[in-house]
Amino acid sequence: MFALIDFVSRLVGDVGRFVDVFLNDLILGAGDPLSALLVLVGQVLIVASVAALGYAAVGALLQEIGVTLPSLGGRGRSKQ
Repeated sequence: MFALIDFVSRLVGDVGRFVDVFLNDLILGAGDPLSALLVLVGQVLIVASVAALGYAAVGALLQEIGVTLPSLGGRGRSKQ
């Protein structure tokens, strides 16, 4: 139990440290606006792909109980 608490507390502490390193060393300290733009574009691509996969997974789970979400790509099963 103590190992779990120690792990969670260290994880939360490290997230704050990672945000500090990200802001101070990469964005503000690099002096290169291209690196900041590349990081931002990469983050947008990752968030978009995770959101699309999450939408598909939630749609599959909801379809099992009878709720149908609209298809994103238009290639899904058509209702006839």
